[in-house]
Formats: sequence, structure tokens, C-alpha cells
Amino acid sequence: MLHILVLSISNATAGQMAHGFMDYFTNERAQIYSAGLEPQEINTTVIDSMDVVGIDISDYSSNHIDDYKKIPFDYIITLGENIASRIPHSISNKASIIEFPISNIEELNNGDEGAFAKARKIIQAYCEEFIESELKKIEKTKAIKKVKKKLKKNKKQD
Repeated sequence: MLHILVLSISNATAGQMAHGFMDYFTNERAQIYSAGLEPQEINTTVIDSMDVVGIDISDYSSNHIDDYKKIPFDYIITLGENIASRIPHSISNKASIIEFPISNIEELNNGDEGAFAKARKIIQAYCEEFIESELKKIEKTKAIKKVKKKLKKNKKQD
């Protein structure tokens, strides 16, 4: 199974949105985690903002990146600037790191509802495109491996 970490500074706003959308778009075909470098309590406005689109994140928690040291991530998606350089090597050593710069995180952290709606649309579009693209690649790779394995088996039988 694919393991994806959404990483932000506080894991209180945009990271929670991305986690919710990634969960929704993967439809249990991947395990999604979110963490912060300096985690804070989840902003209640982000929970309300995600409810607007029918995604319940009320049971999510704001975790520290060190909580996930033993998980072999395939992808780490960073939300914000200059985060990738702060990821501990023990967590990032095998992961593809993708930087997703989102410009209005400060507005989100200040609780601006208009900023939440704007960010939600941007994050939703990004997550949907990312998951669709990456899952297609993985499924294609698995299909190719399956065909190769079958051809190899048939060759041995001949």
C-alpha cells in the first residue's frame, strides 16, 4: 500500500485539509498521514470548512513528524516554503518529496474564513490531480509487473 505524508509547519490548517482530501481521493487505496514540524491544535474553522464539502476531519489529530519515524513513506508532500530541508533524513530517505507552495497559510492561521474557502479549492484541486496521476502510475506499474510475471511463468512451462 502507498504511504503518503502531508507535512506542514503547524499541521493545524492546510495540512489537515490536504490530509482530508488525500483520504477522500485515494478511497482507501493509500494510507495518508499528516504531521507538523511544530504541531499545534487543529483550527476548528478548518473542520467546518471541510464539512462544507462533505469531508469529516473532526477525528484527525495534529501530530509531530517524529511520530512517523518507522513508516516507509513513498511520498512526502510539503505545504509551505522551506519545509523540505527540515525533514529528518530518517523519514525522508526513501520518499519522493514534493513541494506544494501555498501562499495564504498565514491567513489560514489567522482564521480568515474567506482564506479557508480559497485554500480549500486550491488544495482540493492539487490533491485530486496528484492522487489521480500517481495512482495511475502505480496501477500501470503493477499491471506491467503482473504481465511480465505471467510471461515468465509461461516461458518456463514451454
